[in-house]
Amino acid sequence: MENNNLIYDVNDKPRNVKDLVIYSLQWIMIMFYPVVWGYSIVGLGLELTSEELGFYMVRVVFMIGVTTLVQVSVGHKLSMVSGPNIIPSLAIVAAFAVGGKAYALQSFNAYIIAGIVVAILGFFGVFSKIGKVWTPLVSGAMIMMVGLSTSAVGINLIAGETIGMAFYVGILLALICGYLSIKGKGILATIPVLITIVLGYLIFIVTNQFDWGLVTQMPVITVPKIFPYGIEFPPIDLIIIMIIVNIFSAVNLYGNIQGYSGIVGQTQTPKDEKRYFSIFGLVEGVIPSIFGVPSHVAYGENLGFVLLTRVASRIFIIIASVAFIIFSFFGNIGGLMAAMPSAVAGAVLLGVASTLIGIGAKNWHGSKTFETREIFIVGFSIFLAFGLSVLPDSFYQSVPRLVATLFKNPVITVIIVAVLLEQVIFKNKGKEQKNVKN
Repeated sequence: MENNNLIYDVNDKPRNVKDLVIYSLQWIMIMFYPVVWGYSIVGLGLELTSEELGFYMVRVVFMIGVTTLVQVSVGHKLSMVSGPNIIPSLAIVAAFAVGGKAYALQSFNAYIIAGIVVAILGFFGVFSKIGKVWTPLVSGAMIMMVGLSTSAVGINLIAGETIGMAFYVGILLALICGYLSIKGKGILATIPVLITIVLGYLIFIVTNQFDWGLVTQMPVITVPKIFPYGIEFPPIDLIIIMIIVNIFSAVNLYGNIQGYSGIVGQTQTPKDEKRYFSIFGLVEGVIPSIFGVPSHVAYGENLGFVLLTRVASRIFIIIASVAFIIFSFFGNIGGLMAAMPSAVAGAVLLGVASTLIGIGAKNWHGSKTFETREIFIVGFSIFLAFGLSVLPDSFYQSVPRLVATLFKNPVITVIIVAVLLEQVIFKNKGKEQKNVKN
């Protein structure tokens, strides 16, 4: 494993005050990214009122800071930002589509139970067994799918409903982000995300196309509220769905950390895995649900961030996490984060997605063999998973909610299909028998 020419390795200390300020600020800007996910999927998907959405975003900001701080400090101990998890977020929106808003809001209480279950499984090392089937083909397919899904979301955020200034600005910002990461000299090469976000905000503010409504309507001081949707015991079907969803979220977490560890040259021991899975279930699963936001996870997009910035030191993200927790008590700051122009968010997503797609391909290259069998496995897995995710909702109307929730999420589907193809349908028994004889 190699650290890909990192300027700051995982446990490096700041060399000067300038680096401390700039790289901490960059992580604060990067942590806007999960804010966008929390806003765009569950925040909009549940059709929250303007007031509900404002306070919901305050809680999202608070939990991004808390979960990232805990995992980076005592969990996986890698500079990976945590944020609202796409897998349970889609499950919550699916519950809204089937049973309405009141039913969907009970998903948060159901996930409290799911988080406890996964924490117990993690404590007893159940998820450490994933490594037996987590081959370069599977990890590459998962990372590639995260990149493809991220790029799809990014281009949709940039394009909006019509081609206009926002579209051109978004594409330009994405190119600037990529150019700085490749051609930038000195410190400019390490802060492309920071420059992209700041420049994007300035463009939309100067052209009077920034929506200040969400910023001004929030109170100056806020306190994140627990159990904002009540403490009613959730329906059994929701509990079952959320437990299954959380197990796949844990698998997703395993892949994200394995991929990131490979890039920064770190090794996760079974003891490390036991620790970060337990924290995942309790701190990233139970606590966010108590605050009425989707469970959190260390993002796979962190792989793209570290390659864009080449800064992997934990100290910078720890400072940024503390700053985010403080921000959550100031409603106007939370509103400013939630009001990020969609074209700016889309530009960052495209920049990150580009590197993720490349990382996925690199993982396949790391496989011992990559011939007809392997090409078919990854190709079929990705195209089936992506295809199922973009089918219209009408296709899934007659399908059980649990099945629809899984198949509408391409990350879950690509993992299932890739493992099934490689380990069952096209299991390479001949090579295994040869290895046994040797």
